[in-house]
Amino acid sequence: MQSYKVPSSEAPGYSYVLRHPDFKDGTCGTEFNNITTLWELFRWEVVEFSKNEFLGTRSFNPRTGKFGEYSWITTTDASEIVDNLGSGLDQVYAKYAPMVPDATPGQQPMAIFSNNRAEWILAEFAAFRSRRYSVGISDQLGVDYAENTINHAECAVIVCSMDKIPRMLDRMSMTPGVKVIVSMDKLDCSEQNTYTQAFNREIAANWRLRAESMGVVLLDMAQVVEIGRAQPTHASPPTPEDICTITYTSGTTSAQKGVMRTHDSNVAASKSIYLALRPRNTTYLSFIPLMFCFDRYAIYAMMFEHARIGMYSGNPANLLDDMKTLRPAIIISLPWLLNKLYEPIAASTIKAGGLVGMLSRFAYKQKLKRVAAGKGFKHALWDRLIFNKVAQVFGGRIEMLSTGGGAIDPAVQAFFSVTLSCEVLHGYGQTENFANGTMQVKGYPTSAGHSGIPVPGADLQLRNVPEMEYLVTDSPCPRGELMIRSRSGFSGYLKEPELTNLVKVSDWVATGDIAQFNADGTISIIDRMKHIIKTGRSFFIAPDLLENIYSKHQLVKDIFIHGSVKERELVAIIVPDKERFISWARGFVDNADNVGFEELCANKDVTQALVKELKLHASLNNLMYQEQICAVHCDPIPFEKNSHGFYTSTYKLRRTAVLNHYKPQFAKLFVDADSTIKLDV
Repeated sequence: MQSYKVPSSEAPGYSYVLRHPDFKDGTCGTEFNNITTLWELFRWEVVEFSKNEFLGTRSFNPRTGKFGEYSWITTTDASEIVDNLGSGLDQVYAKYAPMVPDATPGQQPMAIFSNNRAEWILAEFAAFRSRRYSVGISDQLGVDYAENTINHAECAVIVCSMDKIPRMLDRMSMTPGVKVIVSMDKLDCSEQNTYTQAFNREIAANWRLRAESMGVVLLDMAQVVEIGRAQPTHASPPTPEDICTITYTSGTTSAQKGVMRTHDSNVAASKSIYLALRPRNTTYLSFIPLMFCFDRYAIYAMMFEHARIGMYSGNPANLLDDMKTLRPAIIISLPWLLNKLYEPIAASTIKAGGLVGMLSRFAYKQKLKRVAAGKGFKHALWDRLIFNKVAQVFGGRIEMLSTGGGAIDPAVQAFFSVTLSCEVLHGYGQTENFANGTMQVKGYPTSAGHSGIPVPGADLQLRNVPEMEYLVTDSPCPRGELMIRSRSGFSGYLKEPELTNLVKVSDWVATGDIAQFNADGTISIIDRMKHIIKTGRSFFIAPDLLENIYSKHQLVKDIFIHGSVKERELVAIIVPDKERFISWARGFVDNADNVGFEELCANKDVTQALVKELKLHASLNNLMYQEQICAVHCDPIPFEKNSHGFYTSTYKLRRTAVLNHYKPQFAKLFVDADSTIKLDV
């Protein structure tokens, strides 16, 4: 399917504008125009689909140590919980966290700090009920990331899972503005909670005493619900222009940025992806962290189709078991996870030896031809003999798999399309446009190697980047920085007006990504402005800034850091400081006096010790987890003496030359780094 090219839309230095061909006026049409806020979306869901299964959770059985089947709360149940919880929060805010004079007019933030679970969604809608906005918190992105977010957003009330309470209390001196902590799990329950492996009332009593000694009120969600039930309040619904959520970006070595989004922009983004995918009577598995926008916008989109939303169990090791138990029809994933799953599945099928491998490869080629010819994703014989077994790994009922947050290998995309017998669609977006920019089109099975076409309601345009030699006049296809204009765009960065003005150009969001408008009407992301890496974890990393920090370590002379959208970790080439390195490294080898510099650089025990040393250095410099190096290759030859010309005449590092020279080493380093991590999300 071709994008629609808007007539006479070119301007000097800018390309023509592309739109979705079914929405040539640049809007999302009139469907669901009665829904203007996420609160209205929730109320519509409750009224139109009362008693439908809405949010699903797997309960933890302490006797067996396992998670059971999914249990569901209906839209009617959710409505009652949200009303009572919202009323209770009104009382809590009025008593412990009243409105401050310089707050967003009529609005207050509420932090939510947990893994994906039903209470996350319920708490957010309870906040919306009284014009409050959510702030997602994570403790996986750096030592002080959670506390910095809480302070920057000025959150006085934190709703969190029980396992986060000890951290909050231990570090309360870092968040003096926090007045109330609300536990999602009951604090007066003698039994283990759904997400808790060990708990008793004595622990909770100790937490309450600690909180009280610091002037903090510790409640649980059930208590707040009962407060609201006893003292109900009238809902004060948000307006479309009200702030809906602040989503914090991953950041690099600078502080994370709070991306402000309105209800109108979130509804527009969710409606857009609903119109692009058109899910039908579906079940969706939520496992991408809700603190980011990707999974939330998928959930809101699924609500337009009254889908069942099943939450993963909170344990990444159980993700495949969650899929088998829930049997979802739609999964939205990240490319790194598909890459992670591809290798073991391919090893048992198309890369297997013997008769199994031979038969699998033949079946795969036959079915791939069928899919490419547009004859459908099913094959009666080969599915029954081979591919249904693969589909069962994902629950056996997948109808659509969508990816974003980084590029996906076309071979991996085709593999899962064939083996799962479903469409695998790739899209592009950013936090600033609520993960909403492009999407590959349903019904075009050979679509791969690009990021699709504009989603409904989005305008896409390129602008010249002459310093990188990307021009909209390039032949055969225009190239330049991708600009996106839509209702899905963000309002600005919290407390960062100058940075906002750099990214928002009139009604357009400057993405910082270099794109190409292909001849077939699709869009490809081909580069990134400046020296920015997007990793498989969907974090943006500035390698040159990190190199400046790591190069301060006494063992490092030269360093080059590399990452990829296909890989989750950072790796590095290091030229050690010879004298210091020899003295230090000989402590990790036998017969040390007879081991030279080159041998020490090649010694595996030494390089592993160096990785640990650099991680300690990273922690001392307050780097976040995603900025830590997980594997290194030591080269005894300094960069300036390398014959491949690593530096320009002005002594600037030629990054492409370094990448090309060390390509084999980087391939091995990514394998080494991947072997040291667990499957987490």
